[in-house]
Amino acid sequence: MDNARTGRRAVAWIVAGAVVIVGIVVAVALAARPSGDAAVAGSASPTAGDVCGGVADQSIALDQQVVGPEPRTCFVLAERRQVTVGAAALEPDDAVVLAVLDVDGTELGGAQSEAGWDPEVSLTLEPGTYVIEVTGTAGATPPFLIYTATFPATAEEPADAAQLPPLDACGADVPTVRDDAPVTVSAAAGESAAHYACLEIEEAGFVKVGLASAEPSDQDAPDLQLAVYRHGEQPTLVRTADDAIGLDPEMSLDLEPGTYLLEATAWFDLPTGEFEFYVDDDADLFRRGEVTSLHADATAALCADAPALAPGEAITVDGEGTYVCVTVPSDQRLTLEAATLSDQDLVLEVIGFEDSGAPYRLAFADENPYSDVLANVDPLIDQVLPAGTWLVAVTTYYTGVAADYDVAVQPAVAR
Repeated sequence: MDNARTGRRAVAWIVAGAVVIVGIVVAVALAARPSGDAAVAGSASPTAGDVCGGVADQSIALDQQVVGPEPRTCFVLAERRQVTVGAAALEPDDAVVLAVLDVDGTELGGAQSEAGWDPEVSLTLEPGTYVIEVTGTAGATPPFLIYTATFPATAEEPADAAQLPPLDACGADVPTVRDDAPVTVSAAAGESAAHYACLEIEEAGFVKVGLASAEPSDQDAPDLQLAVYRHGEQPTLVRTADDAIGLDPEMSLDLEPGTYLLEATAWFDLPTGEFEFYVDDDADLFRRGEVTSLHADATAALCADAPALAPGEAITVDGEGTYVCVTVPSDQRLTLEAATLSDQDLVLEVIGFEDSGAPYRLAFADENPYSDVLANVDPLIDQVLPAGTWLVAVTTYYTGVAADYDVAVQPAVAR
């Protein structure tokens, strides 16, 4: 996938036309692990007065899909959660603008349609009432649908232990994944909603974990998600990851000694298909994925004119600019961060080049995994980068040209 915040997925296959959507809407499950029962057919109360205090024309329940709602809807959140909200026009030639606001009218996040993609926003929200606004890009709002999905919000929140394998299942019913022993999930086993692997950490360290599917760039393949839990009497969610290498998730994070549970699911509760759990605890595994289509024609020659950075340096890009080049003298854990100086939602992509000259993706981020700020628009990559010169692309959330931002490359510290 080109750009992906948590769960971003083009829903054009859902909205290819009004006739198609009516036929399949009852079969679509929104989230792999919703906070409540996932109602998918999508209904909403006729007015919002009783539920949302009159801040919108229509109230909706979370973790469902609603076809043909009012342009302004609302929902009530009972506990702190990560909430994904998406919208899609029912006609493929129409485009919409999505915004999520608080009850005071402050916009917390927004996005708009792009060719082949539909707007989606993911936010960590406190308990309260929120408003979803959908408008047309050319004036009148076309027919559309909205969907929502909710997930645990922070690493401190306990997982739902009833839905996770117990600790004593590790090494028995649940296989253990190691650096030298990935765990394969077969196509036959892929019919269930979730798959698990256990990870034993003996010494604190920086560890990369991910899911590797056969065709990570196939837009018709399952869109995989990965969650890492610290296992024990009460499992706790450490972090989640979505698209990093195509539709495959990957994350690098500091882990203390202990037992961890890796959970693999696919968006919309679809079967995961065949894939591998993998772990890298000695920084020698570097996957190569397809670059965002915007950079498909990029070449190493761009570094001749692009701003140059080394570890420990930072620059400000004045006006429009897409590329900077980072030279790493030896394999090193670094943080790369882009920070907007205006109101842009930025995306980072680290690009290398094959011997043939073709570009490949080494790393990608459209948010800061360490940030709990609602408007998480400044992406950060914390990863071991191999020695060499890397092309770093800075664009906006929907592959637009970025302007007026800072880029910093710093030696990383354990978090």
